[in-house]
Amino acid sequence: MKVLSRIPELSAIAVAAAFILHPGGLIAKQELKKIGLAEAISLARKNNFDYKIARHKQKADAEKVNEAWGMLYPVIESEAAMVRQGADSGFLSLTDGQYDIKIVQVRFGLNPGMFYNTLQMSRKGYVVSTEEVKRVVSEIEYNVIESYFNLILAGEMISLRKDTIKLLKENLKDVENMYKTGSVPRYDLLQAQVQLKSQEPLLLEAENQHRLALDMLNYQLGLDNQVYTADGSIIEKENYRIAENDVDAFLARVGGIALKNRPEVLQLKMKKEIQGHRANINSSYYLWPTFSVGGYYGYNKGLPNVSEVFIPTPAGPGYMDLSRIAGNGAWQPNWQVRIAATYRWGSLIPVDSTRAQEREAKIMAEEAEEELNKVKRLLTISIKSSYSNLLTSYQTIYSHKENVQKALEGLRIARESFRAGVIKNSDLLAAQVQLIQARTGYINAINTYYQSLAKLRKEIGVEDEGVILGGKGHE
Repeated sequence: MKVLSRIPELSAIAVAAAFILHPGGLIAKQELKKIGLAEAISLARKNNFDYKIARHKQKADAEKVNEAWGMLYPVIESEAAMVRQGADSGFLSLTDGQYDIKIVQVRFGLNPGMFYNTLQMSRKGYVVSTEEVKRVVSEIEYNVIESYFNLILAGEMISLRKDTIKLLKENLKDVENMYKTGSVPRYDLLQAQVQLKSQEPLLLEAENQHRLALDMLNYQLGLDNQVYTADGSIIEKENYRIAENDVDAFLARVGGIALKNRPEVLQLKMKKEIQGHRANINSSYYLWPTFSVGGYYGYNKGLPNVSEVFIPTPAGPGYMDLSRIAGNGAWQPNWQVRIAATYRWGSLIPVDSTRAQEREAKIMAEEAEEELNKVKRLLTISIKSSYSNLLTSYQTIYSHKENVQKALEGLRIARESFRAGVIKNSDLLAAQVQLIQARTGYINAINTYYQSLAKLRKEIGVEDEGVILGGKGHE
């Protein structure tokens, strides 16, 4: 009683001693927070570097659209210039130079074909970057879902290994008691001991896999440390669903949706069209003239080096005023308006650089078309494979779930039969192995189901699972 009454006091002394020996010992390991799948995806979107990079690229491409529209706006500027010159004869000899001030100067030039195709290129470039953001988001969602359920699977495997060890420990006690009474030979005892010991490395391996899975989930969430863990209750639901039982029927229903929504398909379509507009830009050099308008208003001050000129006449030498040509040193207002249409006929020659760039763009458009056909074919194969895995995992879930129930009942009967001496210990261990296999298969099937569903969302390019699971005759 005296010892019990002093427990609080002894505990305080122990804590104080621990703090002295290990000052950091009082800092408890941070408890991991459970995070739902939807919240995990949302958090990953905010922290993912690839997503941030894709968003910056999208904003830059939006500015390229503004840049293309800017071709319609004239250049408005002011200018101040000084010209110095010298000559021994001719008009240039009459002045040493001049000062120019252009209060306002306007310049505008436009090739209609170049403007239209540049604008279309920039718009479709923005679409490509927007689809890249969608692709990155889809990739993030898939990686988060995959790591999320891998973590749940790893946790379930730890529980499975612990339950197995507990079961084998109980079995070992039964065998030891029966060995002592002479009911079983020493071979059965050794077999039970080996079976128990063989599970310990498997438990260590499962715990190691769980740590790695935990690190991977938090990495996908954009975190440096282990902060969150998966909420395992998500696999407790019973209403696993599929749409069509036939892979080809599923492909016929969603194939068109995938071609319209899959970012990679849309990107290649836009890249093909971009190369077409690029070719048209180069052909615009010889299909369209460049229209230009310019003008200015300002002041000019000449620097004359001669003020008067004498010429012989019948009445004697005469005076000629050349200030109209050389200027009189005063500031004079002046203005100019220029309208022109310039045609670059040299671009008609096949060896001109613009023609080479035009041919290059057409070849790259054909290359994009071949890439598009390749992606469409691979997409079809990938969708069929993923949906086949979804069907298989769906059927396997219910098959293994039934097997788990049967294996539990079989193990119960085997234990009673072994205690009654009807079966050998090897038969009992076989029943235990069957239960382990059934539970492992059940957990793996659930994991495969969710990963296949996530992969289909990524491949079809939709976030709504109803598109995948909402077909006619779905279960």
